[in-house]
Amino acid sequence: MPDQLDDDSRIRITHGGPFHELMSALRLRKRGRRAFAFVCLAWAIPLLLACTAGDFQGAGQFLHDWGAYAKFLIAPALLTLSERPITFAVDECVSIFFRVPLYASQSKEDALRAIATARERTSAWVPELTCLALAAMASILSAAGMAETASPAWALSGSSLSTAGIWAVAVSNTLYWFLLARLIWKHMVWAGCLSELAACHLRLVVTHPDGHAGLGFLGLYPAGYVLFTFAVSSVAAAGVGHVIQNQAVTPGLFTIVCAIWLVIVAGYFALPLVSIASRLADLKRRTLLLSMAKATDFERWNERAIFGDNILDDEAEPEASEYHDVRPVWSAALKTSVLLLNRSNALPVLVPALLPMLAVGAFFLPYAQLWPMVKRLLLL
Repeated sequence: MPDQLDDDSRIRITHGGPFHELMSALRLRKRGRRAFAFVCLAWAIPLLLACTAGDFQGAGQFLHDWGAYAKFLIAPALLTLSERPITFAVDECVSIFFRVPLYASQSKEDALRAIATARERTSAWVPELTCLALAAMASILSAAGMAETASPAWALSGSSLSTAGIWAVAVSNTLYWFLLARLIWKHMVWAGCLSELAACHLRLVVTHPDGHAGLGFLGLYPAGYVLFTFAVSSVAAAGVGHVIQNQAVTPGLFTIVCAIWLVIVAGYFALPLVSIASRLADLKRRTLLLSMAKATDFERWNERAIFGDNILDDEAEPEASEYHDVRPVWSAALKTSVLLLNRSNALPVLVPALLPMLAVGAFFLPYAQLWPMVKRLLLL
């Protein structure tokens, strides 16, 4: 039975689908080997194409391009390597949910059905083909943008794209956007799974020591996204760096940009927890209302025991065989937080989200201004 439960409560969210099957067929199922292959495909080949075409100046410019490093070297490697920790974090949360268990007996089948549905979605073909189509569209728009705006010098040969530029747009850029879109889709599957689990009858109690009625462990899942966050933030920071190179940016404006980026990252990881937070808010409200009623009955009973009657009497005073002091439950309900993502468990993703931005800022801002900026942004 425990083995059966383990199989039923594992989503293996980054597995399945045509991409996973293709990688297995190409003997690239191991993530380290696959990451190396993607780096060669996205970053090394454009560099080699520039060298073989005799454009050594372009090759040098390619080696000094932050965007090329971020999008074609760092991102493909880290997005691929992030699959394992993401899968572990999600499956660990689901496993705890089932092992406690946090679902009521009448909702066991619904909970298992939610996991089975998530497993079917993560291995479906249509979403991954859609991700590939979106990646191709992004590359087409990028090529059109290069024709209308200033393009990286290494990507041009005269007035048209060089061989390295064509490869970077058609292959490297498409690969990056596909890997990113695929993981975003997996994240949406996880959000849908949590929403369906939240709709079940749950065994929650406000006096649970975790301060979240027993669901506090769900706030730890973003820790599995450290590599993912660093990869995406590196690409975003490279874009910010290109802007700063072309126009002056004050420390205040740079701080605002970093703060907006941290809000976006925090919102991305908070979104799957919205349905759970809604259930916690409902539990907190109902517990407080019931505690108020029980506290009134208890205190009036205590008043009668002391004075022999209530100061403000009630002809239809409710009678009960025994009364209990509910102040501990009332206090626990007040302290129960519906925010599963807070400063303590959000730091593992906020720090890697901020580091690439600070690395870019270090090139253009005095070091003395960076540390106060970090403290303000992370609310230390």
